[in-house]
Amino acid sequence: MRSSLLVRLLVVFTILTLPVMAHAQEEAVVSGRVTDSSGGVLPGVTVRAVHEATGNAFEAVTDGLGAYRMAVRVGAFRITGQLQGFNASARAVELLLGQTAVINLQMSPAGVAETVTVTGEAPLIETTTSSLGGNIDPRQVAELPANGRNWGGLARLAPGSRINPVAGSRENSEKPLPDRNNNETREFHFNVDGQQVTSEFGTGGQPRYSSDSIAEFQYVASRFDATQGRSAGVQVNAITKSGTNQLAGSFRTNFRDSR
Repeated sequence: MRSSLLVRLLVVFTILTLPVMAHAQEEAVVSGRVTDSSGGVLPGVTVRAVHEATGNAFEAVTDGLGAYRMAVRVGAFRITGQLQGFNASARAVELLLGQTAVINLQMSPAGVAETVTVTGEAPLIETTTSSLGGNIDPRQVAELPANGRNWGGLARLAPGSRINPVAGSRENSEKPLPDRNNNETREFHFNVDGQQVTSEFGTGGQPRYSSDSIAEFQYVASRFDATQGRSAGVQVNAITKSGTNQLAGSFRTNFRDSR
């Protein structure tokens, strides 16, 4: 009897943790190569990425070519490389949803105790993917006004975003996301926290989420990769807000002139 109960609890725990594992893999990726001061590759380096807002840590070890790759959450990170006999090397970077950041580290032989820290900036041109689109970051979601508090309307800021010029009725003006073919939901596929939430494959409405629950989202207008599909037009990937070690809140008022 006790063994049967233990098996049931293990099955339930596995089911509950699988979405969390899949969610982490869908947010962002860090990859790169670690070399010494002469440019030679360094295998066996422990690369550790610490999420500044929560303290969560992600680790990877470089292979025989000095390369590493790991899935991480979105947000600001401090990435360090450590190997016995070498000084530690560190980089600071901020990642948005769906981004793949290439963070290369260079480590000098141990001698004078020192740590080199480089602050990374977002590249002006994305070279790791051919997808057309863009990110609406947490600051834009929180601070930019949107008609009817429709956060999806901010997708019009992303490259490649457009709406059907004939869809001018009140019903069409309050769609949750930009429409590319007069209310055809097949024109975009909607994912939240790595899970498909598109209500139907055809015409009709899409599920709506409060703007207070959305942290940030990615709008991919075309050339999305094989991990995403079931869309004749675009992909919209959103993540919801989650807690951090920093106390935060918001207060807002809304006013809409009847004219």
